Amino acid sequence: MSSELTPLVHNDENETTKLKRLPRSAKKRLRYERIRQQRKQAHKKKKKHRSSNHLSSILLPSTSTDTLSNQDISVTAKTFKRAANERLAEINRESTAPVICIDCAYNESMSIKELASLARQIGRCYSSNRRAIKPVQLILTNWSKDSPLAKECHRVNNGFDNFQIILSDKSIHESYPIERLIYLSPNAEKQLTEVNEQNVHVIGGLVDESVRKNMTYGVCQDKDIVCYKLPIETFMEHSINGGTFNQILSINQ
Repeated sequence: MSSELTPLVHNDENETTKLKRLPRSAKKRLRYERIRQQRKQAHKKKKKHRSSNHLSSILLPSTSTDTLSNQDISVTAKTFKRAANERLAEINRESTAPVICIDCAYNESMSIKELASLARQIGRCYSSNRRAIKPVQLILTNWSKDSPLAKECHRVNNGFDNFQIILSDKSIHESYPIERLIYLSPNAEKQLTEVNEQNVHVIGGLVDESVRKNMTYGVCQDKDIVCYKLPIETFMEHSINGGTFNQILSINQ
């Protein structure tokens, strides 16, 4: 008699036989688990591919204040963010770009919910400006570091202290000559059809869910500041069903 041990043979037939012996509920559970794993792997591949395409399509900002680099450079999001922030810092130092002010003088007129919404809109404004081909100087006037708005900006915007936004505790009429100011208000009578980059365009930092009228327009009348509204009715087309246009937009629109 041979003393050699016969090796165990592992084949698909044995696996199939074992699978057939499983109860129906166990087979169903195994099939569900296999499908779930396949979907999970497919999702990972798709996410990795999408992330790779996104980063490779980002254009690295040049040091120019006017244009982005035309070179299709594959960069990480962190590198792009650092380069974009440096470009905005250069723009703020040179003070040659067009100026847009967000007037933060309405803190007491807003609830905490409205302040949080305004803080998010400021964050979106900064993000859009950072990616813009021709960025502007973004300035928050009537700013107070101890105000409820400041607290909400730090809470909802990660790294707000590193934002390349000019924070000024002065009012708009103290910061710039009255003749350069163009205040945007939905209640204004005149429409803004031309943009002069030498002017300082002011947006009221106000989220008003109760829609109180003439808040920003009243400020302009008190300070003799020229006030315009966006030409929404002139250039927007009504849908087939008609309706009216919303004249009150968020500050990042």
